[in-house]
Amino acid sequence: MEEGDLAAGKSAAAERGAWIVFEDEAGQSMTPPRARTWGRIGQTPVVRVRGRGSGRVSMAGMACYKPGQRSRLIYAIPRVPGPQG
Repeated sequence: MEEGDLAAGKSAAAERGAWIVFEDEAGQSMTPPRARTWGRIGQTPVVRVRGRGSGRVSMAGMACYKPGQRSRLIYAIPRVPGPQG
């Protein structure tokens, strides 16, 4: 592609002077996992972890593009406190 060229059939945003935005979000629990492993028949061992969870971390972001403009990245990373704050 040359400078300023758009994919076939994708010029509506350019004609209107609109932004093209891609959005995504993800999250991760900060609670330690409980794991299981192999054991004797009928006796499944459980691997215990110490400590409590500290909440949840979430992230959302947008990548914004507009022909002739500088691209922009907008994001937020809020942390939701767990039982211990």
